[in-house]
Amino acid sequence: MHWCSSVSNSPSLDLAIEDVTREISKKLGNNKPDLGLVFISSHHSSSYEEITEKIKEKINCEFILGCSGSGVIGEGKEFEYLPGVSLTVASLPNVTLKPFHFTQDILPNPDESPDAWKESVDVLDDDPKTIILFPDPFSIRTEYVLDGLDFAFPNTKIIGALASGGNKPGDNALFVNGETYSKGCSGVVISGDFELDILVAQSCRPIGEPMIVTQSNNNVINELDSDLPIVAIKKLYDELPEDEKGIMNNALQIGILMDRLGDIDDEITYMIRNISSIDKDTGSITIGESITDGQVVQFHLRDSGAAQEELKKMLTEYKINDDQIIKSTLMFSSVGRGKYLLGESHHDINLYKNIIDNNSPITGFFSNGEISPIGDRTYLHGYTSSFAIFRENN
Repeated sequence: MHWCSSVSNSPSLDLAIEDVTREISKKLGNNKPDLGLVFISSHHSSSYEEITEKIKEKINCEFILGCSGSGVIGEGKEFEYLPGVSLTVASLPNVTLKPFHFTQDILPNPDESPDAWKESVDVLDDDPKTIILFPDPFSIRTEYVLDGLDFAFPNTKIIGALASGGNKPGDNALFVNGETYSKGCSGVVISGDFELDILVAQSCRPIGEPMIVTQSNNNVINELDSDLPIVAIKKLYDELPEDEKGIMNNALQIGILMDRLGDIDDEITYMIRNISSIDKDTGSITIGESITDGQVVQFHLRDSGAAQEELKKMLTEYKINDDQIIKSTLMFSSVGRGKYLLGESHHDINLYKNIIDNNSPITGFFSNGEISPIGDRTYLHGYTSSFAIFRENN
C-alpha cells in the first residue's frame, strides 16, 4: 500500500491541478494508482464538471472520488475559505474498491432488510473494512444513511464528511469517476489488507454536572433530573464567571453520553449536539438528536482552549505497535473550527504531524459535518476534527 498527496492554493484551477499531479507523479514512482481522493474549494465551482477529467489526463487512477469544500487540507496546510485543490492517490494491492453514488429517493425504507442497503452501494460483502461517504447536506438525510449502513454493515468503520462550500441546494459537487453530481451521496467501499484507526476531537468542555433525561419526546427534552431544562440552564448561567456568561449565550451545546447503559461515574465520552431552541413557555429544549428517557446528558461550551487540549491529549495517547506503519491519513475538520475557533491557521494539521506522524501524507477538507463511529454506531458530528489513519504491518 502506497499513498502520496499534494495540495495547491493557486487561484488558477489548471495551475493547481498541474502542481498537484506533477508532485504526485513523482511520489508515485512505478506504483499503479488505484484510488484518487480529490477535494476542491468552491472558488473553482465553475469548473467542477472538469475536475476528474483533468486529473485523469495527468494521473490515470482507476477510481477518483471526492467533493467540494469551503477549504482544503493537505501537507501541513489548512486553506480555509481560500482557493485550493487537495489530492491524495493510493496504490492498493490486495484491496478491493467499489465506488457508488445514490440519492435519497432510491434508499430503502427503515423496515427493509440489510440486503436492501447493501444493494444501495452495490456490495454484497458482509464485512468490508471501511466505507467513505461524502453526502450533500442539502439533498440527503445523512443520519438516515448512517443508520441504514450501520444496520447492513455492523462491523464496518464508516467515515467521511459532508460536502461544503455551497450556500444552497445544487451548489456543492460530488465526484465519482467521470461524473459530477450536485445532490445525493458519493462514496467508496474498501475491503482488503490494511487497518484503520479513527480519532475524533471535539471542541467543547463540560459545565455543570451530568443529568438524567427524565422526560423526552424525540429530540425535545422536557425534564432533566425531574426538573425543567430551562431551570438547569439558568442555574448554570448564574454560577458561571462573568467573563463566561457571554460565551454561554452564543456557544451552549449539549453532550449525550454515548454508552446508553453507562453510569455517570464511568469515564465518559459525549456526542456534542446543538441546542436548536429553548421554549420559555414550557421550559423544554430542542436538540439536534433524538433522545430517550434515561439517557445521561451534560451541558457543554464551545471553547478554543478545550478544543486544543482535547486534540493534544487524544493525539498523545494514540499508539501503534512497533511492527506497524502509518501509510496515510484523511482529515475532516468542521467549518466552525479552524482559525475561527482556534485563533490560528494550520493548528490541527500541524499538531497531528508533530505528535503522530510527520512522514505520511495527510489530506482532507473543511466540512459541514464529520462522519465517524463512536462505539458500535456511526454519527454525524459538528465542530470536530476527525482523523482516519490507514496503517499496515511492516
